Amino acid sequence: MSGTSLDGLDIACCTFEFTDETVGFEITHAKTVAYPLALENLLRSATLLKSEDLCFLDKQLGLFFAQQVTLFMEEHQFKIEDIDAIASHGHTVFHQPNRGFTLQIGCGATIALKTGIKVINDFRTKDVLMGGQGAPLVPIGDFDLFRNQADGYLNLGGFSNISLKRENSIIAYDICPCNLTLNLFSGKMGFSFDEGGNLAKSGVINQKQLKVWDSLAYYNKPAPKSLGTEWLEEYFYAHFDSSISLPDTLRTCVQHIVNQVSKEFNKNNLNRVFVTGGGAKNDFLISQLRSSTKTELVIPDKIIVDFKEALIFAYLGALFLQGKPNNVPSVTGARAAVCGGTLHLPL
Repeated sequence: MSGTSLDGLDIACCTFEFTDETVGFEITHAKTVAYPLALENLLRSATLLKSEDLCFLDKQLGLFFAQQVTLFMEEHQFKIEDIDAIASHGHTVFHQPNRGFTLQIGCGATIALKTGIKVINDFRTKDVLMGGQGAPLVPIGDFDLFRNQADGYLNLGGFSNISLKRENSIIAYDICPCNLTLNLFSGKMGFSFDEGGNLAKSGVINQKQLKVWDSLAYYNKPAPKSLGTEWLEEYFYAHFDSSISLPDTLRTCVQHIVNQVSKEFNKNNLNRVFVTGGGAKNDFLISQLRSSTKTELVIPDKIIVDFKEALIFAYLGALFLQGKPNNVPSVTGARAAVCGGTLHLPL
């Protein structure tokens, strides 16, 4: 799993046990691998690359994924025959479902050839071709793997997104930017991220900027809806006053996240929410969120906080291998359920 916040490549070895009523799972081993700085910088600027350079980056990233999976297998003494498949989300470069496309790079054919293991990737395209947003895909895992643990599932990743049930159907959508913006502004202060939220805690809310961000049109759109880096550039950063100090910018950004997330909790009358993603480790963000809502926030074990998305994309891969649907049309807006993904054989 390579998230938009670029905080590393998540590798998780997951096993699933399917019964008639439930799906059991275990994350047996997991680790996060930092990107080499040169590769990270290329990924950050991927939307600006020429087409041939983007094609080359696709192969470079696939090779990096394959190398890291091979090292992971060696570390834990896995044999090729121990693994049913690699499910690879890839790294999102473009996400424009309104125009009928989404692009995640990290060449699946390269991963398959270099590891000797079949690969499933490109999980989002079929949903988009069926008129869906191609996102979020995680809700099927939220409700299959963590059933009855909460009435809402919040992921604080590059973007914050939520899954919940409304009128006997699952809905889910991106709420607002999260770690993508926090990491960007932290980076301008010389930090890769705001550990514990201490940088934001040192700042003061700029009420004028907060009002501008809270008034963005996306927040009044009904679900299904999703966000991408293009939206950030066109709307969020375009309506940003760069004269505000960086600590104040971070504090304002945290408050914006709190405002938008708590609004969704309250609007949907959520009593208990399961919280994962890197933002779940931002103590200041979580404390501000808890003080802004009566909704109980449940933060699970660290391995689930860190690797839930990797786990769920492994689950989407397991569903693909069984020929089962792995999207939820009520979530994405697709016209029908699909078995999303593309299979790459090693030879």
